[in-house]
Amino acid sequence: MSGSGTERSNFRGNRPLSSNPPHSICVTDRKVVSFTHLWTIDHFQSYLDDPQSPRVLFSSYFSPNFGPHTDTSWCLKLYPKGVNEKSVEYISLFVKYVRGRSDLQAKAEFSLINSRGEFHIVRKTPYHIFPTGGDWGYSEYLMRMVLTTQRKSELLNADQSLKIFTRVIIVGESSSSIIHEEKKNTYESLISLSSHFSSLLTSTKDNCHDVTIIVRPQQYNGLTYENKSHDTPSSSSTSSSPTDVGKSSSSKRSNNNNNSSGTGNHRTKRKRYSTNSGGSSDQNSTIEITDLQPETVRALLEYIYTSNVEEIDEHNAVEIFKAADKYELELLKQKAELIMMNSLSVSNCTMLYIVADLHNANELKKRVLNFIMRNILEVTESDDWRILVEQHPALATEAFVYSAEHAASCACSS
Repeated sequence: MSGSGTERSNFRGNRPLSSNPPHSICVTDRKVVSFTHLWTIDHFQSYLDDPQSPRVLFSSYFSPNFGPHTDTSWCLKLYPKGVNEKSVEYISLFVKYVRGRSDLQAKAEFSLINSRGEFHIVRKTPYHIFPTGGDWGYSEYLMRMVLTTQRKSELLNADQSLKIFTRVIIVGESSSSIIHEEKKNTYESLISLSSHFSSLLTSTKDNCHDVTIIVRPQQYNGLTYENKSHDTPSSSSTSSSPTDVGKSSSSKRSNNNNNSSGTGNHRTKRKRYSTNSGGSSDQNSTIEITDLQPETVRALLEYIYTSNVEEIDEHNAVEIFKAADKYELELLKQKAELIMMNSLSVSNCTMLYIVADLHNANELKKRVLNFIMRNILEVTESDDWRILVEQHPALATEAFVYSAEHAASCACSS
């Protein structure tokens, strides 16, 4: 009993993580594969008007082009006049798991795209266990009469074709693993850096010494990193519907930037850096950072020492934003985020979209999505957007769905 009480007492106070470093670190991951398919049905109106038209139409087979399920095959099934007697007034739409090694848990998202690139009738199914040969979707996806009303021009293209955009998301089992040693070393370096920053602000002793920060930035690609209706989804084979850091005015700084022996290494030395080193005043501490640029680290230190960064603009705001988010410097993060919001353009909105999603910056992400919606033709024709579609299809779909839902709400209100 006494041993347990002692163990618990070590964690009762507001002690920083740097003074309680974990003995091991693990990450729980779940494999998620997302892939999309566009199906164009030419002269779709003829299938509605012709009493002898086929009962069901099939798309060509499609598969994920990456991940563990590239050997699976899928297709779309569309019933122009409904899949059963209850849905004769509707168009029925399903995704079919044609071929694979085992049952898969997946969901589907359907939408229609007109000649202006606008998304309509966005429908999302819940997750479903697909057996091989099984399908899942909506028996009442869209009322056929809608295509004969004033909304016909919104849903069909000028050549009377119907374009169906589908996204399939497959999820796998969760697994936990111990973090790699090199990542653990980076994590421990960040804890050490946080500890030194904390000591700088809280220590009243004069046990100060130099701290050398070595920055070895890794290559960063701004576009790379590893997000409704009453009709219930069903199978086509069944009729049932399924604090900010404060200012330290007494600290003095001196800068010394040199290349170290390793290519791309930068040393930034800050004199009179206060630590709780037990009275030793001639020590030298070295902290290595691999995920920030030297200029960003310098700006971060300037802010921590002075509560201000004089040179922050649209060119360095993204890096400063990421660093501020890492070290929980909320006011600095907000300042950088505001600059990013005010510098949105066709050339940078895709990159800022990824940054906002990665760092859970909801206000920035909403601002970017609104910008993309207003400039969707220019944005989607850019090289950055094509890379986004290839590497992050989930984000691309989220942007399309956001634009479609807002466009649909505008159409309903009119």
